[in-house]
Amino acid sequence: MKLCCISDTHGKHDQLDLSSHPADVLIHAGDFTARDTKTQIIQFLEWFSVQDYKHLILIAGNHERLIEADPVWFYQALSHFPSITYLQDSEVTIDDIKFYGSPYSNEFCNWAFMEEEIELSKVWDKIPDDTNVLITHGPAYGCHDLVARAYGGDPHVGSQSLHHRKLSLQDSLRVHVSGHIHEAYGITRNGNGLHNVCPCTLNERYQVTNEPITLEIK
Repeated sequence: MKLCCISDTHGKHDQLDLSSHPADVLIHAGDFTARDTKTQIIQFLEWFSVQDYKHLILIAGNHERLIEADPVWFYQALSHFPSITYLQDSEVTIDDIKFYGSPYSNEFCNWAFMEEEIELSKVWDKIPDDTNVLITHGPAYGCHDLVARAYGGDPHVGSQSLHHRKLSLQDSLRVHVSGHIHEAYGITRNGNGLHNVCPCTLNERYQVTNEPITLEIK
């Protein structure tokens, strides 16, 4: 199965050309809005729903405050786009590969789907032990979480509890896709063969500079 991964498009999805990135599954790892209006959410769903992939998987991110505040409206809107699989602390299995998605990240400036570590650990505990592809908006500590400006704090801003949860999943986990930290764009592979992907489309200046990241898993 081939995956194409994007994230953090922030309303600039119409500047993307995915035609040169064929895959079976298109994954968007959150932050698809900028102004977080109903109009922008609908515009994105319209665009995402017609992309030429067999499966479309979407999670929210910290910019999607409207989804957190008014989930009833969002799920009603989403019902008009049956080609999209939206994951919010939930799972889907495709060709015997289990995908699990969560919009959460570490607390910062009171955005959406953010918690302190003590609450995040409860969020990550919901991840099934047999998850193969994990999609979270926020990164795990020490993995694609290095910020350019730490303002005197730890420049690694990922979740410590997510890092530990990933270690407990190492027998099944093959891919972890996370966004949120634009300057952490890229793909790495650890000694256990786990692919860690940060496919942020926009750089830290919110310019469309980064290509979608594709990879194949078995």
